[in-house]
Amino acid sequence: MKDLKKIMKKLTYNTIMFILGAISGGLILLLSVFVFVNSSSYVIVPEVKGESKDTAIKALKEIGLIPLIQGIGNKVLYTEPSAGERVKKGRHIFVQLGKIESLKVPDLIGVPVEVAEQFLTSYNLNYKIIKIYNSDEKIETVIDMDPKPGTIVEKRDTILLKISSSEVNK
Repeated sequence: MKDLKKIMKKLTYNTIMFILGAISGGLILLLSVFVFVNSSSYVIVPEVKGESKDTAIKALKEIGLIPLIQGIGNKVLYTEPSAGERVKKGRHIFVQLGKIESLKVPDLIGVPVEVAEQFLTSYNLNYKIIKIYNSDEKIETVIDMDPKPGTIVEKRDTILLKISSSEVNK
């Protein structure tokens, strides 16, 4: 009976010590993983939207990120994670490529206002008309533009058309 009590006492003691050791070991392992994971350096994803494929790859690799290219085309449409996000060095960054057609402001100087309106509308460009009194030019024709012809713009940008008129902004 005395031996059984001794064995039970020893077994209980050993079980408690085993549990405490396992808990302590687990905490030490968890702390080590936490310190290791958080010791990695972070970088900010650069803005490469609209850049060429080669420029984007170079910019991402320079700061320790791994670009994964998706799509076809010559320009970067977007990245995932987005520009400005804080990520760990060595992270994969998805780079979506596409074809970006740049629009140039057409030379509409001397063109009747109706034709200029149709042309800008067909290219998804907004426009605003300012009438300028001018007796020397043909009435209702474009005499100046802003931005100037040849300037690169985006779809839905607004083009200011200055139109010769016998009346002023009525």
